[in-house]
Amino acid sequence: MMDDVTGAEAADVPRRREIERLAAGLALIGGTLLCLAAGLVTASVFGRWLFNRPVPADYEMVEVAVGVAAFSFLGYAQARSGHIAVDTFTLALPKRVTRVIDGTWDLLLGACLAFFAWGLFTGGLEARQYGTTLIQLPWPIWPVYLICAVLAALAAIIGLSVAVFKIGASR
Repeated sequence: MMDDVTGAEAADVPRRREIERLAAGLALIGGTLLCLAAGLVTASVFGRWLFNRPVPADYEMVEVAVGVAAFSFLGYAQARSGHIAVDTFTLALPKRVTRVIDGTWDLLLGACLAFFAWGLFTGGLEARQYGTTLIQLPWPIWPVYLICAVLAALAAIIGLSVAVFKIGASR
């Protein structure tokens, strides 16, 4: 996303790179989780095929890994402007106007992600209070909620910083 960097934008490039590094690190964690989930599924299928014994609670472990991975990728998609965008009506507009529009949508997405983070955080506290666990495994579910809340909050911060960068670059 750091294309066309000139003039006043050059001062924001180091901060922009830090944001992109944070987002890439979170995405790397998500990718690692997905690879581990794929390995678990593979082991479970082979266990079922060879010994008629799958990995116990494999569905729950994969469900948790994929859920956390999904939140890990949100910040990276935001930092790289990788979310779906329909720009049919804005193609003819000046680049400054397009950046303001894009920045406004980034602000809105950041606000939504902050709302998700709040909901996950309160849900995690409630799950902890009631002692909610996974169904097959006696593991508490609240840490997963809180991890996803932190990842959503980081994605919100990344989204807000991207919005500030885009709107600031339009000046």
